[in-house]
Amino acid sequence: MKLYQFAWGPYPRRIHIYMKEKDIQDIELVDIDVVRGESRTPEFLAKNPLGTVPVLETDDGQFIRQSSSILQYLEQRYPTPNMIGNTPEDVARTRDLLAVVNEAYSFAVICTFHASPLFVERRDQKADAAQAFHFEYTRTLKLLEALVGDGEYMGGSTPNIADIAFFASEQYMRSLYQLQLPTEQVKLEAIYQRFAQRPSAHPEPYPQILVEHAPLRHLA
Repeated sequence: MKLYQFAWGPYPRRIHIYMKEKDIQDIELVDIDVVRGESRTPEFLAKNPLGTVPVLETDDGQFIRQSSSILQYLEQRYPTPNMIGNTPEDVARTRDLLAVVNEAYSFAVICTFHASPLFVERRDQKADAAQAFHFEYTRTLKLLEALVGDGEYMGGSTPNIADIAFFASEQYMRSLYQLQLPTEQVKLEAIYQRFAQRPSAHPEPYPQILVEHAPLRHLA
């Protein structure tokens, strides 16, 4: 199998963390430089017409194009240790949590388009749009906080794929854009800090020029 990826992108990071958690070493990593437009070449668009990463190419030449789908596919291929649930109910709960994580950070990403100087020349930035998407982001985080339960992780005593998706997305937002979890998200912050101690959690460094220009505005 091959994983087409951009080393410090938040969605490829989900797969990197998962592979480290499972000690998966038989997937070839193929770097796609999104900044230089390599995800928009005809060759790559033939693999993923959306022009996004990650993309997993399976052994029989099929392509899986969404990080959540890749995680669930790999969980079928590498079931030990279990990171999705042991019962149908556990699996459904993990997928519910993963869906809410994806919704929250989709709002956060759109917020960055309107609030980060990185996008000032590529987007028609509007302060009211930044604030509206930030509101939806925090609203969805409140829902996630209510759903996670009282375990050490969303998966209970051990992390699951929803924990991985949450940590990778949150790490990206706070490290690059300085967008922190609201202070009332006590459970989520505890999960984040706990996961940050795991060997799988250390990210690829972000380019310094991005770190300097990424922090958000318009969110007072």
